[in-house]
Amino acid sequence: MISRRTLLTTAGTATAALLGAPLLVPALDPVATAAGPSLPLTLRNTSGSNTVYAYLTGSDSSNRPGFVGPDGAFQPLANPSSNLTPVPDYSIPLGASGGAGVTLNLTQYVIGGRVWFSTGKKIQFFVNPAVGGGQPGLVEPGFSTSDPNWLTDWTFCEFTWNAANLYANISYVDLVAAPVSMASTGAAGNQAVSPLPAGALTAVADGLVAQHAVDGAPWDQLVVKDGGGTVLRVLAPTHSPVSFGTYFGPYVDQVWSRLQSTPLTVDTQNPAFGSFSGTVSNGVLTFTGLNTDGVAFTKPSTADIFSCASGPLYNSGGDARGAVAARLSAALNRSTLLLAGGAQQPGGVTAGQYYQNAITNHYARLVHANASTGYAFPYDDVGPTGSAPVDGHLQDPAPTSWTVTFGGGPGGGGGGGSTVSAYGTVQAASFSSHNGTQTEACSDTGGGQDVGWIHAGCWLGYTGLDFGSSSPRRFLARLASGAAAGISGGIEVRLGSPTGTKLAEIDLANTGGWQSWQTVPINLSGSVTGVHDVYLTFIGSTSDFVNLHWFTFSAT
Repeated sequence: MISRRTLLTTAGTATAALLGAPLLVPALDPVATAAGPSLPLTLRNTSGSNTVYAYLTGSDSSNRPGFVGPDGAFQPLANPSSNLTPVPDYSIPLGASGGAGVTLNLTQYVIGGRVWFSTGKKIQFFVNPAVGGGQPGLVEPGFSTSDPNWLTDWTFCEFTWNAANLYANISYVDLVAAPVSMASTGAAGNQAVSPLPAGALTAVADGLVAQHAVDGAPWDQLVVKDGGGTVLRVLAPTHSPVSFGTYFGPYVDQVWSRLQSTPLTVDTQNPAFGSFSGTVSNGVLTFTGLNTDGVAFTKPSTADIFSCASGPLYNSGGDARGAVAARLSAALNRSTLLLAGGAQQPGGVTAGQYYQNAITNHYARLVHANASTGYAFPYDDVGPTGSAPVDGHLQDPAPTSWTVTFGGGPGGGGGGGSTVSAYGTVQAASFSSHNGTQTEACSDTGGGQDVGWIHAGCWLGYTGLDFGSSSPRRFLARLASGAAAGISGGIEVRLGSPTGTKLAEIDLANTGGWQSWQTVPINLSGSVTGVHDVYLTFIGSTSDFVNLHWFTFSAT
């Protein structure tokens, strides 16, 4: 079964937060903000394939595992008499790519759920008998060549819908596969989560093959292809079919040697726990005043580091040791402990310094280089206080609709050849490719996310914008800036590539704050018709100078 390191609890918060990572999702009052008794869910297909199936798995409020069927009703699994008993067919055919999709009305809460998609053929699910008076166990697609789903093209997103809220996210902790995106409406406004950009899956796969050629580690074995050589998915190293052996050993040896004389200080980022400092003696990293619950911080193995859950990196839950273990796990995966500032975790280093050592989690490095959001290992939410979250999630205490799209998504997500009107509102965070930017929660009207951390050299790409048969006259962008005096820059609108034909340029300085939003129009200097990929490139200051919420084109 797939590990659920980022799956959601019944309180609607990420497991990582409960195990010591920073709590990025605010707790919500289930009484004051109770979700309604029904939730319309639309499942869309923009993959380019006309044979796509969806599945909804999870548990009901009584903790019974099961499926949501095509009628929207939850069907608990019967307890079988033998292992690997086939599950009845709960597939939901989605019809032709680019169509309206299928809308279900969820009438029961679903906890720890997943929305699955498969292309070409159905997923085979199985169930094992209950043990010790518990519930039967759902057997999902796995990571062995003996799995009957091994050569099936499948992917998923994760969610929980309960009395507190809808919380849904896209995670790459287990694997990278075909793109999925999400959008919702409700009390929290309009929200969207961007899909994996077009070409990103292949880019991650190619990068891992190249990394294997450099260091000989089995990065290439993480790439799963069908019989024709098409990449189906890329596995996280914790699911590698080939052992990485002592890959991290030389790096850990260096770290443990340094920590014999240089203390490591870990800020738990929890006022109740504070910070702990420790040094290595007799091979054990000991933090003064920290109760290790009997599990000493000895040298972790490569498997411990990739999983963030075994050996000395065992996480005991929401206590001080768990918080320290989470931050140590993150530092080891990112290889930041030998850097200047690395003795102060997690605030002594920045995201730009992650994965720079030759020995590092290159899977996580490549995921973050090619995906806008999404965890790449269990404690990927660890970072300096105030840093942008990396998880792609939406949360609403009273959702009125939820849309999950396979192959791309609302607002130009990029997949399956679908197009988006250039005259509609294009959310900045729905980019299909990007360079040097991050997303964050937005307080502007409509909520959702904006794109920030923008400076000269950054760019954003949006695939398949349809301008129709008549050229627009203006470009309008929703912008905010808290840049210091003297810092400004420009936003260029280009066709086809970051260096393609330039249509317009908006120059901007401080607007009064990073969430002080203004709609800024500019006339186009050229004409454009038909369908094009649009790129926003940023020039001027090498310091961050603008945030972008949305943009559109206008015929008047």
